[in-house]
Amino acid sequence: RKGSRAWVSRSMQSAHEFDRRSNEAHGKSRRDAMTRALILGRIRKGRQTPQIVAEIRGLLRDAGWKTQARVVTRKRDLRRYASKASRDGVEVVVVVGGDGAVLQMATALAGSKTRLGIIPTGTGNLLAGNLGIPTDRPQALETILAGATRRIDLGRVEIEGRKRCFTVACGVGFDAKVMDATEAEQKLRWGKLAYLANVLNRTGSVGNVPHFITLDGKKTRTEAAQVFVANFGKMLPLIEPSEQVIGDDGRLDVIVVRAQGPLEGLLAGWEAMTQKEKGESSGGRVFRTRARKVSIECRPRRLVEVDGSVIGRTPIRISVQPKALRVLVPEE
Repeated sequence: RKGSRAWVSRSMQSAHEFDRRSNEAHGKSRRDAMTRALILGRIRKGRQTPQIVAEIRGLLRDAGWKTQARVVTRKRDLRRYASKASRDGVEVVVVVGGDGAVLQMATALAGSKTRLGIIPTGTGNLLAGNLGIPTDRPQALETILAGATRRIDLGRVEIEGRKRCFTVACGVGFDAKVMDATEAEQKLRWGKLAYLANVLNRTGSVGNVPHFITLDGKKTRTEAAQVFVANFGKMLPLIEPSEQVIGDDGRLDVIVVRAQGPLEGLLAGWEAMTQKEKGESSGGRVFRTRARKVSIECRPRRLVEVDGSVIGRTPIRISVQPKALRVLVPEE
C-alpha cells in the first residue's frame, strides 16, 4: 500500500507537470484548462481490457485529468471514437491494447494535434517497443502522465482498393504467412514464442518469387522471398536489424531478402540483421535502401501485413506521411 500511494503521488506530480506544459503551449493558465483524455479498449478473448480501461481512467482522474472511457467490440469503433475525440478537442487518447488497437488509433489520429498514449497489453507491442514505452502498466501510465511528445512518420498503403496505414512496418511474403498462421489462442498461450514456432514450422516454404519494385519512380525486377518496408527497426517480435531505422526522417527503409530453402533463409535472415550499410549485403542475399514512395507487384500475388495484421495481397503502393502522429513517450 505504501508503495502504491507513493506511485499515485508521483503520478499526480507528473500530471500537473503535463498540464503545465500543455497549457503553456496553448497559452492557457492552469485555471483555464485541464487535460481531457479518452481511454479506449477493445474486448478480446482472454484479456482483461474492460478492467484495465476502468483502472487507467480512475488513476488519470485521481491525477486531475478529465476523463471518459469506452470499451468496444469492433475495430472500426476504436477509429470512430478516436476520430470524434480529436474533432472535439480532446488532448490525449489512451489506447489499452496491442498492435492492432494501436494501428486503429494511428489511422484515426493521423494529422491531428491529439496525442496518443499507449498502455501495451498485446503480444508483440511493436510500436511501444520501438518507442521505449514500458509494458509494465504503472510505468506505461507514468509515461503518459510525464507528457513527452514525439512526432513520428506513418506509412500509407493502397491495397485492393483500400487505404491502410502502418506505424512500424509493412511486410510482403514469408512474414505475412507467419502472421496469418499465428492464431489468437497461440499468442494468448505462448506470447511472442507463438511467432517463432510458426516461423520454424514454415521454413520449408521459404522461396524466391519475381518482384517488380518501384522506388521513387525507378522500377526494378528482382527475386525475393521477403520484402520489408519499415518505419522502425523492430519490425517483428524478437527481431531488430543492426542498421538503425529512423521513424521520423520522412523516409521508409526498404529491405529485400532473397532465399531459396530453409538454410538460405537462415543465412539471409542473419545478413538482414547484421547488415550495417545500405546496398547489397556481404553475402548478396539482402538489399537495403530508403525511399519515400514504394510500389510492389509480384506473381503469384503475395500476402501483405502491416504491424502484424494481414490486410490482403499484392500489388501495393506505399508512401510516407512525415511526422503525422503525436505519441507520448518516456522522457529522455
